[in-house]
Amino acid sequence: MLAALAVTARAQAVEPEVTGEATGQFYDVRSPTGETVLERRRLTATLGVSGYELLAPDPDNRGGPEMIFRARVRYDADYGSSGNEVNSGNAQFFVPGFSQGPVDLMYAYVEGRRFLHGTLGFKLGRQYQTDVLGWWSFDGADVKVVTPFFFAVEGYGGLEQRGGLPLSTPRFEADGIWRGNRTGFDPNLYPQFQPAEVAPAFGVALESAGPTWLHGRLIYRRVYNTGSVGATDFASALNTPTVYDGPRISSDRLGYAADVDLGKAAGIKGGFVYDFYDDRVTTIYGSFDAYVAKPLTLSLDYDYYAPVFDADSIWNFFAGNPMNDLGVRASVTPSDHFSISGGAHARVYMVQTSSDNPTNSSPNISNAATANFYPSNGLPFDEGGSLAARYKWGDGSVGLRAAADNGDNGERVGADVSGERVLESRYVFRGRLGVWQWDDKLRPDRDATDFGYMLAVGYRFAPRCQAAFEWQHDINRLVGQRFRTLLTVSVAVTK
Repeated sequence: MLAALAVTARAQAVEPEVTGEATGQFYDVRSPTGETVLERRRLTATLGVSGYELLAPDPDNRGGPEMIFRARVRYDADYGSSGNEVNSGNAQFFVPGFSQGPVDLMYAYVEGRRFLHGTLGFKLGRQYQTDVLGWWSFDGADVKVVTPFFFAVEGYGGLEQRGGLPLSTPRFEADGIWRGNRTGFDPNLYPQFQPAEVAPAFGVALESAGPTWLHGRLIYRRVYNTGSVGATDFASALNTPTVYDGPRISSDRLGYAADVDLGKAAGIKGGFVYDFYDDRVTTIYGSFDAYVAKPLTLSLDYDYYAPVFDADSIWNFFAGNPMNDLGVRASVTPSDHFSISGGAHARVYMVQTSSDNPTNSSPNISNAATANFYPSNGLPFDEGGSLAARYKWGDGSVGLRAAADNGDNGERVGADVSGERVLESRYVFRGRLGVWQWDDKLRPDRDATDFGYMLAVGYRFAPRCQAAFEWQHDINRLVGQRFRTLLTVSVAVTK
């Protein structure tokens, strides 16, 4: 015992951090028909824990290996809902997949940086990926190796985060499938609600590493569906629902994104996504920013998007109509206190204007039947514009936001003014006043002009710690008087 006490060891100076945020919302939602009113009494709370310097830093090598830990859990409840909505025995009100108090683990991982003389990095656990393929979450491992040839190689694999599994949410899975936990369900009850099963996934990426003026990333990802899936969306009183069981593709996609920095002259961004299952390019985007002068920036934007779905989804049977978004922007910052920006945009719709490929079409469809089925659509489009300005001074700011959108099926136009003032670095006051008008040509009786305001007060009781109360009031002929209250508490504690 005395020998053990006499041995000295290097202290591990872990730096912990705990953050938390809780938000309570109270409001009502009226249905489009104006008949049903849903009470919403929502409580959303998150708790985060981080640990830095899990490896003791080497004072002689500031660029040495580093390990950190991060985790965050979320509770998102709606106390305004009825207990019948979670009771599978009440077919009239039951909502499959709905939970009054869901808890999900947003992320929890250990990250290593700059191992093996700065060439190796890794993440283990539940983690996010944000790239040209979109936001995505999985449980597994991600390993990146930086080569001496100005590029890095990355590989990852694990299980996609899916709704219906413990501590999980459906936010990051592919669209088009309604799935969740079917424990205790009658097989004939809501057959379109598919059982959730694990979804193995893997991916690889090549990323530029070295030149500061260029960043490019080529990424491939494949996700598999497992377990059973219903082949019909409708219950049958005569036949047992048809079920397919076995591993199969969920999504299979390749993407590339590049960011080019031309210094004080301009910046260029662009990328694309190709869907192997759908056999087409589903995303193309590009933007060009010209720094004309020190206070002035001019920009051009283009986005092409075609809807994509999980390979199990029935929506893959229907034609997908892509959209093209075009935009021009300008921003001026004549001083550190004042900035103004504006832009115009147009969305061009594309629909199918020719018959299907005969090799992929049903043999029951004849050329005579489809000869006049795909008339030219003339590329309809919507257009609009926006304007924003902000003035800041000391601990205060005021802002203006205005927007107008117009199309064949309706229009929306309005503006609001907002402001914030902090007194004595602790007392926070915010407000917003706005008027918005909309016109839905598909439902002419639903047009209205809305007048609304918001008032908020807050108190900062420590750095990164604040409590705030917000009151919102909207008035229009459809809902009459609508009120919403919001209470937010944010806390961050570091050692």
